[in-house]
Amino acid sequence: MTKDQSSKTILIIVAIILGILLIGGIIFGLSCYYLYKVGTKEEKTAIPTQSTENWKSYQNSRFGFSLKYPPAFIASESQNGDGITLTTNDPPMTIMAYGSNNALSQGLDEYLNWVRDNLFKEQEAAEEILAEEIPLGKDGIPAQERQWTYKNPIDGSLTLRDQVTVLKNDTFYSVEMVIADSDYDEYPAHVFDNILSSFEIING
Repeated sequence: MTKDQSSKTILIIVAIILGILLIGGIIFGLSCYYLYKVGTKEEKTAIPTQSTENWKSYQNSRFGFSLKYPPAFIASESQNGDGITLTTNDPPMTIMAYGSNNALSQGLDEYLNWVRDNLFKEQEAAEEILAEEIPLGKDGIPAQERQWTYKNPIDGSLTLRDQVTVLKNDTFYSVEMVIADSDYDEYPAHVFDNILSSFEIING
């Protein structure tokens, strides 16, 4: 084989290798693009947003606050007029909204620690699982959220209590939910969040 023939052979081999690499690259690129397109077309199941258009309204005259709640809930106002209790059986849960005077001149954190300590004295296996600051209601009033779990004294099941409280004009405004921990999922969480979002202090 002459030197020219050897050079041509090498060039042909190099060209073949480059061609194979080019074709492989194109195939790889098309495969990645296809997988990307397929992936972007897959829609995740969205959590349904609850409409509050048909919700009922409640206004408390004693402490001056209002909120909305689902029509499926049974509403009962307290005898002393400090708030409302909402109950439903699907799933079993209770939501309470009420006001209370700051009789002990406590700060918000001090008050919630006092509530927690009393709960821990009354309930077995009580534990605080969340303590954070959040905005409450239409006006985004600075509030604190606390979540506690404890053993239900009736059937021994684990119970969750979620309480959101704000201190304004020397009055504590609280909205709380009590539900079996095993029933706490997206639905009751969204119901509670929507009630919190509708909450409004109407006495300044």
